[in-house]
Amino acid sequence: MEANVNYRKVRPAFHKQLSLGVVIPCHNNSWQLCGVLKSLNYQSLRPEMVVVADDNSNSREERRIRSLCRKLGAHYRKLPVPRNQREALGRRSHARNLGTKCLDTDVILYLDGDTLLGPKYVEEIMFYHSVVERIYIRGHRYSIPAAYQAKGVESCLNAIAKQHIPPEMLSVGYITRPDNVVGEQVYDAAYVDRWEWCASNNLSVKSAHVSQIGYWDEHFLGWGEEDIDFSFRLYQLGLTPILLDSNNAVSYHLDHRIDHETNRCTLRENGRYLISKFPEIKAHRTQAYALYGINIEELSQGRFASELSQRTRKS
Repeated sequence: MEANVNYRKVRPAFHKQLSLGVVIPCHNNSWQLCGVLKSLNYQSLRPEMVVVADDNSNSREERRIRSLCRKLGAHYRKLPVPRNQREALGRRSHARNLGTKCLDTDVILYLDGDTLLGPKYVEEIMFYHSVVERIYIRGHRYSIPAAYQAKGVESCLNAIAKQHIPPEMLSVGYITRPDNVVGEQVYDAAYVDRWEWCASNNLSVKSAHVSQIGYWDEHFLGWGEEDIDFSFRLYQLGLTPILLDSNNAVSYHLDHRIDHETNRCTLRENGRYLISKFPEIKAHRTQAYALYGINIEELSQGRFASELSQRTRKS
């Protein structure tokens, strides 16, 4: 796993070895997406291609998103109309697969449509993909509250570029490594991570490995667990999850209003499906589900299906 290379000698030339494509699923989030695309254009190393995959945005938002893609150099793709109420809750896996199949790059960065990147993020992850084999990578994620976002997207981007966001205005994202966890150092600022921490808000992997595991599982609908499933299958393939513990590999979530009740319902359904696929990971997800008031032992009993059905009918 240790890369037998000289860090200083390899750094200047690494970017010539690999190409990067970015996939961004989106839904009615043109304001956040504007910042995401600008943060990609501000990168010290620009990706070869960015694909925005629209999952059923309303007509007004669709026009705005299409316009942003034209203006900021991204490729717009749109999923078909949802076939049922469950699909209308969200098709993140479908969107990521649509974007993936538009790319012909060595590495794919899966980036959420509400996540800004620091200006050296792409350069940092591409260096590690070029010198360490069979890995998938995430960087730390922090959150920018709505009150700070009120200053405007450009203000947020300028603060990120200068690393001048006041600490009191940042909240730690849920996948940031706890202070008491010290993983094995792989290379410089790269540490072996836990596979269940590799959430998809900023996750990069070589495209060949995505193909080998069969892409994202489209049985996951709504919010929750499609990224855990994706990470576990990469882990099963023999890849090592990596956290880049570097100020250059940092992302920032733009906090926004969330329908927690619907998310909780879809998490239950997705959790039931995930555990049926991989019973061996049950212990790894027990604590995570408990945070949402879900008893993992009850998932196999089917008691939540009617609740989700009722919520989809109301929506």
